[in-house]
Amino acid sequence: MSDFLKRSIIALLFGGLLIISSFNNFFLFLYLQIFLFIAGYELLKIYRLKFYNFSWIFYFYPFLNILLLTVFYLQKNINLILFYYFVILTIITLLRRPISIENLIFGLFFFIYLGILPAHIFLLKNFILKKNFSHWLFLFPFFFTWFNDTIAYIFGSLFGKHKIAKDISPNKSWEGLLFSIVFSIFFAFFYLKKFFPLKNLLLLGVSLSLLAFLGDLLESLMKREVKIKDSSNLLLAHGGFLDRIDSLLFTIPGFYYFLINQ
Repeated sequence: MSDFLKRSIIALLFGGLLIISSFNNFFLFLYLQIFLFIAGYELLKIYRLKFYNFSWIFYFYPFLNILLLTVFYLQKNINLILFYYFVILTIITLLRRPISIENLIFGLFFFIYLGILPAHIFLLKNFILKKNFSHWLFLFPFFFTWFNDTIAYIFGSLFGKHKIAKDISPNKSWEGLLFSIVFSIFFAFFYLKKFFPLKNLLLLGVSLSLLAFLGDLLESLMKREVKIKDSSNLLLAHGGFLDRIDSLLFTIPGFYYFLINQ
């Protein structure tokens, strides 16, 4: 079985589970729990820091869940919520021994990297429900990101000769990025043409495509720093769970803030 076929099967499986769970808030929360816990495990495993072992996820995991529940049920401003939990997490991190800047920075990074995405998924869901928008609008950034990544992968493999950041991610090329932007603009137009004017969709397509690229590049930089290819092999050709959410890390918040400003 080819690498592309394996990637497609796994993407369809998790995409199908997302669609099904997205229609029910309880199942959506459970779906995110699985990703959050395993992705947290992978992130700790990637860095293998001296002062961090796998028990650390049991310190951070409850606070990430509190963040999700607060956003979901209280629907408060995300910036205020993050500020309070940054303070709480800083205190917890400082209580660990020995205290170090590395300790503190990683604790905050862990919280940001794994907390921002699921929190914004719930913010997006709540906003769409509040405005009585179509449920398929909620699924747009997921479909867009997967489509964008697939186009970049296909055309980058076929025509990619000019590398963007060879030291960070040798497979990423200008050709793959360009094709992904162009095709993603068309995808955004056909998916959202009933909701927004053309000029807004043009801006959205370009912006989200670049945000997806930056999210992917950020995780590639993290893996390059510790000299590994994938965050894990749990998803076979897809690597680990972190490898599946890297682009979504920026596209979900990006689409949410685009939507609330329309």
